[in-house]
Amino acid sequence: MTTNQLKYFVTAAEYLNFTKAGQAHYISQTAITQHIHALEEQLGVELFIREKRNIRLTPAGEVFLKEAKSILARTNAAVDKVKKAASGFSGSINIGYVKGQENTSIGTLMKNFYQQYPTVSFQLFRESHLDLISYVDRGILDVAINICYANTELHDLQSICIDKQRLYAVLYPSHPYAQLSSIRRYDLRKDDFFLTKYFETNSAKDYENFIPDKFAEAGFIPHVIGVSSDIETLMILVATGLGITILPEAAIKYVKQSNELVFIPLEGESEIIDVVALWKGSNSNPVLQLFLEMLKSAPDIP
Repeated sequence: MTTNQLKYFVTAAEYLNFTKAGQAHYISQTAITQHIHALEEQLGVELFIREKRNIRLTPAGEVFLKEAKSILARTNAAVDKVKKAASGFSGSINIGYVKGQENTSIGTLMKNFYQQYPTVSFQLFRESHLDLISYVDRGILDVAINICYANTELHDLQSICIDKQRLYAVLYPSHPYAQLSSIRRYDLRKDDFFLTKYFETNSAKDYENFIPDKFAEAGFIPHVIGVSSDIETLMILVATGLGITILPEAAIKYVKQSNELVFIPLEGESEIIDVVALWKGSNSNPVLQLFLEMLKSAPDIP
């Protein structure tokens, strides 16, 4: 069984016409027919039902079509990987991601990137929201997967949206609204809040604290009784019953849910945040360009 035989079979199965399949590969209809016969003999099954004017796949042929496409795809990927390795291309990239986004497609993105560029090395850094922006701006990170509120100051950074997530209110079970299926942010105006601390280092101290703005848009300023950059810590604090918090969907999925917490989606289009890839336009790292090309070609990008 050769890759050419598989290619001829797939083309014939898609056209359901040996003559057109031969034309697609610039060989004769007789040659296509011979290759298909040879393939059927090797497999010990008939792949096509041949009628006077038409052909169609047998049940075995339908199964083999899926397998043949898969084999060809893996073969092409292997050839591409070998060529890239043989070309001597190498490099490295530093990638940051925001705390609370561990349960997203970040792992899949990195796996796909490594499979496409096996000779490239990368490092991952888990940081707070504003620290990531600062590190990309200063060139410490090449790119960051970060959450982005409407009023986040990105300075001169470029971005591409890779996901959208609804915000959730995280309540303790005895909270008066714990049984609701959704809730408005304004309904929580009388609660005490534990809020996310969006930076750890002094490097981010010059950023304005935009956290209350979203509350102000809803018509109130929250009474904040504690902050933490650690998602698990925020959950523990809420479980005490002393206050509540608001987190993106991925953050609550990351933390194992329990009977001590209740997660309620916030109502309204403004209660959706973007998850973006951020990078500095002046960054000349060629590996960064490869990573961005992969992101832009990903089928799940909104």
